[in-house]
Parts: sequence; C-alpha cells; structure tokens
Amino acid sequence: MTGANAPVQGKRKTKVGRVVSDKMDKTIVVSVERLARHRLYKRVIRLSTKFKAHDEENEARIGDTVLIEESRPLSATKRWRLVDVVARAGDHGLPGESVVSEEAETTEAIHASAHPGRTRSADAAEAGDHDDQADQAETSADTEPAGADAASEESAT
Repeated sequence: MTGANAPVQGKRKTKVGRVVSDKMDKTIVVSVERLARHRLYKRVIRLSTKFKAHDEENEARIGDTVLIEESRPLSATKRWRLVDVVARAGDHGLPGESVVSEEAETTEAIHASAHPGRTRSADAAEAGDHDDQADQAETSADTEPAGADAASEESAT
C-alpha cells in the first residue's frame, strides 16, 4: 500500500481556461480554447473543451481566468483541480483592451499555422515591393505629355 505522501511519478498537465460555471459546491467548470486545423478545409478553427475542476475554497467566479492541474479522479467526471486564479473577471480593465491583445496573438498564431516558415515582416516587405511597382506604373502614366492624349483623341474622331 502506498502512503498518502507518495511522490508524483511524472509531470502533471496544466491548462489555462475561463470559468463558465461555479454553481456546484467546490467544483468549477473551466472552458479551455485551442486552435486546430480543419482536416478537410484546412481552415484554422477555435475549439473549446470543458473540464470540471475541484475548487476547495470556492474562490473562483464566473469569468475568471484560472490555472488547473491534472489530478486523480475526484468524482465520476472531475479529474482536475484548481491551482491558481490567474486573473479576476473584473480586473481586465476596459472590456475591449484584452480582446484586442488576444486578437493580435490569435491572428499571429493563425498566420503562422497557415503559412509555415513565413513571417509577418517578410509578407509586409513583399507587399511594400508590390505597392512600389504599382506607384511607379501610376506615375509613368501621369508623366505622359498632355498634348499626346489630345492628339490621339483627335485622330480617333
């Protein structure tokens, strides 16, 4: 028989997610989001998984960002326990600020998975080269003498 203070054999998995329910006593439901590529359409999609986690002091509230850790089965569906409340629901500042920063990170992750080996700076440099070529074509069309247009119009009539 093993003792209650037996060392943990391997490293336990941890996940960061958002609390979607805290209605049960000493239990929270945490939604963890991840990005994955669709097998057929090759589009990056956002998938979420819900985990039930043990919250001994009932400290987490709906909307909080929390860190959960894998543990032994605590009930029929509960296999995780709360480690830390990373951010409270009301501590994010203005509502749009966190969304904008998450959007930038998400956009970067989507770009990296859609175009492996390419960076945003290389894409921006290529786009700048194309813009320069288009600007040169426009300026060459603008530098034609005004009389040439008038002469071609008169000869066409």
